[in-house]
Order: sequence, then structure tokens, then C-alpha cells
Amino acid sequence: MENSISGIPQNWISNTKAQVMVKPLANGKKVSIIVFPHLERGSDEIPPDLIQKCAKLIRENKEKADLVIAMSSWGYFREKKFLANPEIGEAAPDILLGSGDGPGMSGSLNANGKTLWVRSYPTGKAVNRIDILHWPTRDEDFKWSSGENVKWFLQTLTEKLREEPAIAKLLSGISDD
Repeated sequence: MENSISGIPQNWISNTKAQVMVKPLANGKKVSIIVFPHLERGSDEIPPDLIQKCAKLIRENKEKADLVIAMSSWGYFREKKFLANPEIGEAAPDILLGSGDGPGMSGSLNANGKTLWVRSYPTGKAVNRIDILHWPTRDEDFKWSSGENVKWFLQTLTEKLREEPAIAKLLSGISDD
């Protein structure tokens, strides 16, 4: 698995291996971002060895990070299958940021409440916003609960919306070239 510590992994859309970025946060917490490898369109199947590799990566990163975010370009049906897989139920990411074929959605709780799954909308007129009210714990009983430890919604992009300096700083080094 390749590691990068800043910015979007080079050639991420066609990456053949999962890539991991670890970002320190201002409050002493750490977030691990796992970018899943690209899968060709046209199927809703996920190779079993890829599920095993992703589960291992998620487990490893949960040991060293306070939040594990997985990013997928697999499409709705593959992501749904991924989250329903029993192996992932034992090693679910805290958040899955989905994209690719299929509908966008503001969010849903999956993997027995251990994963918040959001999918981007294709028009670009809104972004998914996630507010973490209390950090996930690593005990078996942890579950996300809307309004209690997390909330999510679509943030419509208008000219009145101002950039948040803390978020801009967190995303520094990421280029859209």
C-alpha cells in the first residue's frame, strides 16, 4: 500500500493500490484517509481479496488514528455491498465518502451503525457536511447516532457561504489540477 502525507494521491482516479494519508488535526487528534483503488465500471462485484485488504487497512488505521475516512469511486451498488460484507462489519471505516455511478445521498448509517456513508451529488451545487459532535470510540459498542455524536446534511453552495479558514488550512496542499 502506498502512503502519502499531503494532498490528493497522484493519479488517484486510476490508482491500482489503496493509498493512505494521515493528517494531524489542531486538537491533537489524527485522521487517516484511505483512498480505495479504482475499479472498472460495469459490474457491482468487488474482488474478495480487495475486501480483505481494505478491512486490514481499516483495522490498522483505527489503531493509530482517531477517525478513519474511506474514499471510494466504486459506485453506489459496490459501496452498498462493501458495507454489508461481514468482514467489513468487523472493520468498518468511521466514514465512507462514496462517489461514482449511482445516486448521491446526504448520508446513512451502515455497518451496524459504525459507518456514516455519504455520496456526492453530481451537480456540484452542494457539498456533504459532516459535523462530529463526539469522536468515535474503538470499543465494540460504539455506533454513530444522528444528533448525538454526529450530524450530517447537504450544504448548498451560494455566494453567501464563506470559506472556513480551519478547513482551508486542513486541505492545504491539495490541488485540483
